[in-house]
Amino acid sequence: MLGSCKILVGQRQKRILLGFCLGLVLAYGLEMVHQYLCSLISFFVPTTSWILLIVFVILLIIYIKQILNSYRTFQRIGLNGPKPSFVVGNFIQMLKHPKYPSFRLTEWTKQYGKIFGFYIGHTPIICISDPNFIQEMMVTQFSSFHSRRPLPLQQLDLRHLLACTGQEWKRQRQVINPTFSPNKLKEMIELVNKCGDKLLIKLDELCEKQMEFDIGLLLKRTTLDIIFNCAFGIESDIQNNITDPYFQRCAQVFKFNLIQMILTFLSTLFPEFNIVWVNIFRYCNFFLLWIRDNIPFMEYLIDVDPNMWLQSKVENVIKKRQQSENKRIDLLQLMLDASSFHESANLSSPSNEVSQSARTLSYSELLMNIYLFMLAGYETSSTALSYLCYVLATHQHEQKILQNEIEHNLTSDFNYENINKLEYLDMFIRETLRMYPIAPFIVNRKCNDDCTINGMQIKHGMNFIIDMFSVHYDPVLWGPTDPNIFYPERFKTKRHPAAWLPFGIGPRNCIGLRFAMMEIKLTLIKILKCYTVLSGEKTLSHFKEHEVFVISPKFGIWIQLQRR
Repeated sequence: MLGSCKILVGQRQKRILLGFCLGLVLAYGLEMVHQYLCSLISFFVPTTSWILLIVFVILLIIYIKQILNSYRTFQRIGLNGPKPSFVVGNFIQMLKHPKYPSFRLTEWTKQYGKIFGFYIGHTPIICISDPNFIQEMMVTQFSSFHSRRPLPLQQLDLRHLLACTGQEWKRQRQVINPTFSPNKLKEMIELVNKCGDKLLIKLDELCEKQMEFDIGLLLKRTTLDIIFNCAFGIESDIQNNITDPYFQRCAQVFKFNLIQMILTFLSTLFPEFNIVWVNIFRYCNFFLLWIRDNIPFMEYLIDVDPNMWLQSKVENVIKKRQQSENKRIDLLQLMLDASSFHESANLSSPSNEVSQSARTLSYSELLMNIYLFMLAGYETSSTALSYLCYVLATHQHEQKILQNEIEHNLTSDFNYENINKLEYLDMFIRETLRMYPIAPFIVNRKCNDDCTINGMQIKHGMNFIIDMFSVHYDPVLWGPTDPNIFYPERFKTKRHPAAWLPFGIGPRNCIGLRFAMMEIKLTLIKILKCYTVLSGEKTLSHFKEHEVFVISPKFGIWIQLQRR
């Protein structure tokens, strides 16, 4: 009896133990199933990170699709052109040209005709070298083409003539135009004369040494001196002081640092993100400025952004002039008289912007246009004068004709009327600028309204650029004398109004055309009355051009002078 009871108790313990073990296994199994189901559900029910990643992928696919679609723009309208590469378009092909990018357009014109399409990044651009099309676009139908394509890394708040469009551009142009009228320029010619006299002193020193020298550096300092006198009424020592901070900063503006090169490249390829590139560039400058101001010895290693430095100096000049009771005859005073702010206003405050009437400038517009004139006038005029000296040195026969015209028509009275009576001088300058255009990429337009030109339907937003070299060297437009030969007399024949484009044409041509021509003519007259420009050993061997903002001599213009 007792033995049977022990057997029953042992069996019961085994069942309990077995049930306990099965319970553990079942619990562990259910936990594993629960974890698996949770992981499976989390895979199909995305978190915030997954949502952002999915949205990014969708947007990227849409963006890539738009890029690919833009590369079919010219196929849809039946326009020929070079085949673009993904992302960069034809931009790298232009940069790799052995001479400079503008010449790539000339090669494509020969291959695809006077109207063709190419791509900067994924931005379609129509290149034009047909003078009738240019005339129609830039003059006849100007109301549909009053905008320019924004420059790479162009700040959104720029409000000067080169950047603004529409009614804002029209108002500014109407206000500033009288500043460059012949009557106003007559009053400023004496200021230009004084700067030319300073140049002659420096040239006289070099002539005495009978040495070959780079006249380009002297001309850069001279044109900046002219601008400081005519724009700001400042008598500077730029021509004598090679370490002048104003001259050094202006030169730095046209030189890219590594950060600026990278961001400009990205802004060119992806212009829709320009606000991102501009802000990165701005914050990089602020960060470098903070390092420079707060870490010892960094001021010797990190320089201030030249644009910020120059703009602050221009602003100080404007404030001093506004507070002064004396009025000078210069560009700054003429623009101040047309401005919309008052002496009692806080000039540096953005809130100072008042309601704009049809004939006024705000303070920020005044500041930006004065600054634009300073930089544009400095670089373009000095480069034009450099090319003119190169042509003088390599074309002695034409130089002699020019000297004779000056001798017979001018004594010591270099006034505005007299210098503009010199026909051969005018033709000589125009022929030089025909053969050596300085800023061909600036002559571009953006379509503002759907329109039709010569049977071509043009949609709003399409970009156009002029192949200036093809126009300037077209034998049909500039014959019968070979356009590759320097021949000033070709301007005695009436040419197509859209055949000569160094300053653009139409209502949006260069507003400083008269001032630039006055400055160039007077400087040349002063040089040629005293000297004969001769070529030296380096004149031809060192003549090489490169293109950044403008096309300019890379190694300067080396000449010799002979006193007359």
